[in-house]
Amino acid sequence: MFATQGYWESIPDHVKPNTKDLLTLLMKSKADSTVKRYTKEIVKFSRWCNLSSIQPSPPYSVSIVIAYLHKVYVSSKSYATLSLTHAALKWFHSFIPGIISNPLDAAICHNLLEAAKRSKPVVSKKEPISADIIKKIIDKCAGPSANLKDLRLACMCSLGFARFFRYDEFSGILLNHLEFLPDHLCVFVPRAKNDVYREGNKVYIKRLFSKYCPVALLERYILMAEVDLNSNLPLFRPLRLFKSSNTYKLYGSKLSYTRCREVFKNCLKDLGLDYNLYGLHSLRSGGATSVVSNSTSLSERLLKLHGRWKSDCAKDMYVLEDVSKRLAITDNLGL
Repeated sequence: MFATQGYWESIPDHVKPNTKDLLTLLMKSKADSTVKRYTKEIVKFSRWCNLSSIQPSPPYSVSIVIAYLHKVYVSSKSYATLSLTHAALKWFHSFIPGIISNPLDAAICHNLLEAAKRSKPVVSKKEPISADIIKKIIDKCAGPSANLKDLRLACMCSLGFARFFRYDEFSGILLNHLEFLPDHLCVFVPRAKNDVYREGNKVYIKRLFSKYCPVALLERYILMAEVDLNSNLPLFRPLRLFKSSNTYKLYGSKLSYTRCREVFKNCLKDLGLDYNLYGLHSLRSGGATSVVSNSTSLSERLLKLHGRWKSDCAKDMYVLEDVSKRLAITDNLGL
């Protein structure tokens, strides 16, 4: 599928690049996980071409790629699957020297993507968690007699809320990513959704000197878990119950999304809340909404830096404005 020998015939042999070396380098233009997903889709396309008696000679015509994209959407009824296939084939064609226009840039391809996007089922957005709910979770799960299981949940919720963490960010925190300082906590986040070059980010949480302080809760959790801060083990891991002593111990790798979501929703249910209104992302949106609601002078740049958003548009999607503040627009119409 990646054969490109025929495209080097017009240049002298001594300046021709080694095709294998060039492709190895070009494959690094995307993250390893993306390359694996794209390669899988490209192989599927190659098999379809073989079964359809289509000569494997890229670049492929617009009619061939649109026929395949239509087939993918009809069989999957999924915009996400169609979008992934389109991106993979576009990336594949970008490797071909001398190509004048990428067939995946054709208007008909974009129209198909737009049609699939408009046909997506409407998904109800989860509500942001409020500071009051976070306090209730901490009151319930982080009392003086709290066990490791409850304290783990309180820490996950308080960190997610205070630092606007996504699940994949706080689940990927290792013990040696933590640095406790007199007035704050510094957490190194090696991977984030919008950190395309995997440079990592340092995030900061100030000590609040109250029972709801995320830093103090985390210190309690680490002390109870009896873990080494120099370890490269995940901060939040599954628990094993020792019935003889009725105590919990951490084991294994990081806590799965499914289990994390389950314990979070069970806690909300125990508090008498409608847990269907919330998801793990409610912690991130709740923290952002709470900060905006309680501060009128906070720098937009600092808010974006804290939430690791690259644009105002991305940031604004997470903030639920208070109705009274929205009504203030009418008050200032001058009527």
